[in-house]
Amino acid sequence: MYMPTYADALELKRYLKERDLQYVHFHDQCGSTFFSFDEYDEATVNAVFEYYAPKGLKPSFTEDKLRFIIMEV
Repeated sequence: MYMPTYADALELKRYLKERDLQYVHFHDQCGSTFFSFDEYDEATVNAVFEYYAPKGLKPSFTEDKLRFIIMEV
């Protein structure tokens, strides 16, 4: 699992905002980090995959697609 920093989270937030997509929440707790959305939006989920692919990383979403962690490929 990749551990994104707060700076990484801000970069993703900017990327999504520039595309008028869902706001992403960053949760950093006790050595574990994850992201979440308030509601499912397919375009936002796709954008998250597109954002991480060139970095050699891949999001791993929960079944409801509202929370995800980042995995190294």
